[in-house]
Amino acid sequence: MSLADPVPDADQPAARSATTPVLTTERFGGSGWREMVALRHRVLRAPLGLSFSDADLAAEAGQLHLALRLGDTLAGTVLLLPPDSDGSAKLRQMAIDPALTGRGFGTLLLRHAEAELRRIGAIEARLSARETATGFYARLGYVSEGPSFIEVTLPHRLMRRRLDPGPSPA
Repeated sequence: MSLADPVPDADQPAARSATTPVLTTERFGGSGWREMVALRHRVLRAPLGLSFSDADLAAEAGQLHLALRLGDTLAGTVLLLPPDSDGSAKLRQMAIDPALTGRGFGTLLLRHAEAELRRIGAIEARLSARETATGFYARLGYVSEGPSFIEVTLPHRLMRRRLDPGPSPA
């Protein structure tokens, strides 16, 4: 399977409960994707005085865009890159709305991302975690690798987690 395989598009109208988390895949360039860019900007870039360039956003065309929604509210987002030839795939730009942190939404979104990575053939997830977030990822089985490095003006650590195969198809 590949990132190009059809997945439900959140731009399709659907009734959503305001309290039940719904995980969706957003279409690049669609209204849901634009909402995700705005959340990532607000949470990850604006506090650092940074913004996304047109080239940054254009590079997202071949990535999978996952969203976690509560009713019409975007609670969180993460991007997935396709697996490399060794089966390692990168998660990037994970962000949870600060008003909704501490409720388990980050864990839910990360586990969903891992399931999507398995679906497209990945055997390992990797990410560049801000040092302030390494504890979160470590609790979920990610292991730091190598020295700290600077990315978007902040110290980060490379972290990896081997993906369990998941349930066998029926």
